[in-house]
Amino acid sequence: MTSQTGSLQHELEGLIARYAGAAKRVAAAYAERRTRERDINFLALQATKEYGAMVYHSGAMWRKAKALDSIANVRKSSYDAYEEAEHFQGYMKILNWRLNGEPCQVPEMWGYGDISERFGAGPGMKESLWPEHYRYFAMGQRLAEEAHSEWMRQVILTNREGAAVGFHYVMSQLPATDEFMKRLTEHERSVAEDELHHGSEMIPELVRTFTSPQELEEVKRQVTEIHIQELRQRNEQFLHPMTPAEIGQLEQDMRGNRIEPVDIFAATSSH
Repeated sequence: MTSQTGSLQHELEGLIARYAGAAKRVAAAYAERRTRERDINFLALQATKEYGAMVYHSGAMWRKAKALDSIANVRKSSYDAYEEAEHFQGYMKILNWRLNGEPCQVPEMWGYGDISERFGAGPGMKESLWPEHYRYFAMGQRLAEEAHSEWMRQVILTNREGAAVGFHYVMSQLPATDEFMKRLTEHERSVAEDELHHGSEMIPELVRTFTSPQELEEVKRQVTEIHIQELRQRNEQFLHPMTPAEIGQLEQDMRGNRIEPVDIFAATSSH
C-alpha cells in the first residue's frame, strides 16, 4: 500500500470513526437518562427498522434475480435479509421481556421500517411521527441521486452502512447496569460483529477507484450532514435524552471536527 492510498483509506475510515464517536455521546445520554418508556420505544423502533431492512434486502434479491444479476449478488442480498431477520428477532425477544405481558404502546411502530426500493422513506414511514428518521432516509436518497459520480454515491452508501455498525458498537459498550442492559448490550455486540463488513468491505474498492480530491472534499461535507441527521434520528429513537442545546453542540462539534473518534474496525477486530 502506497502512502497516498493508505492516507485515503485512513481518511475514509475516519469518517465512520468520527460518527461512532458522536453516536457514543447520544448512547451515553440514553444510558444516563433511561426510563422504561425510552427502553421500549428504542426496542420497538429498532426492531421494526431491522424488519424493514429484511424486507428491503428480500426485494433486492428478487429484483437482482429477475435482472439476471450474478448469483453471488443474489446470494448476498439473500444473506443480508437473513441477517436482518436474526437481528429483528433478537430485539423483539428483549422487547417482549421488557413489556412483561403488557401491550406495546408505540404508535404505528411497523411503519418505522418502511423503506422504499430506492432506500428512501416508504409511505408507512410518517414524517409526522418520526420527523428526524424520515428526514434521514429522505436525505440519504436525495444525496445518492444527486451525486456527481458513482464513486461519490458509493462513499455515501458506505457511510450509511458504516454508521450503523458504529452505532451498534457504541451501544454494545454501555455499562450493563441491570438485566435489561445486560441483554441489550449482548445483542448489540452480536449485531455489530455481524455488520462490521458492511462498511469496511467497500473501502478498499473506493480507494482503488478514487476519482479526485475535489470530489472527496465535497462528499466529506455531504457525509458530515447525513451523519448529523442520523444523530438526530438516534436521539429521537430514544425519545430525545439529549436536550436541544446538547444536540446542537454535538452538531457543532461534528462540523468543527471536534469529535473524539472511535475506530470501530480496530476495536471489533481485537475482540
